[in-house]
Amino acid sequence: MAAYTPSYPLTLPTVTGIKTQNFGLTRTISVSQSPFTKQEQVYQHEGEQWKATFTLPPMKKDSASIWLAFLMSLRGRRGTFKMGDQDRKTIQGTATGTVLVNGAAQTGNAINLDGFTASRANVFLAGDYIQINSYLYMVTANVTANGSGEATVYVEPSLRTGIEAINDNTTVIYSNTTTVMRLDTNFTNWDSNHVSVYGISFACSEAL
Repeated sequence: MAAYTPSYPLTLPTVTGIKTQNFGLTRTISVSQSPFTKQEQVYQHEGEQWKATFTLPPMKKDSASIWLAFLMSLRGRRGTFKMGDQDRKTIQGTATGTVLVNGAAQTGNAINLDGFTASRANVFLAGDYIQINSYLYMVTANVTANGSGEATVYVEPSLRTGIEAINDNTTVIYSNTTTVMRLDTNFTNWDSNHVSVYGISFACSEAL
């Protein structure tokens, strides 16, 4: 019989929520300092990556089995899955309806969007997440749409245009946003006690 390989990225199980998370963005920054003047030179390289550690709530064997099957299906660092900041699944801003990318070939830390309600204030607030194609971005400044329903949105990290093309009229997701994650280790493990209560946690990094 032929070997079976799941279709990645996998979707997260919904049998339980997340108990705690450590979620953030790491960057590749070089800093050199003169031993004589103590003056510094700083250079930001292209490397930017979401990283997270998730701890699940204590659970019984039936729920744990679903999570363990999911983790096993990732085959260590081979597979990928969709996940985002579990505490920021909805925006604080006032955006509604379908928001779209306004113009192709955009790069850097600003992207032009349209489809907002005309002249609407605070369609996104600083700290909101948006998802474009497969990847996750945090909005870093409050956004107000102009009279044509257009706005420039400042984001971190930089647009992943070197990985996926961002085309004109690409739909922008701003609810239940995710990015593509990969486990940090090939070792899949868990804890359990004498009454079959399981403890499961896993660390992961954005798959770029």
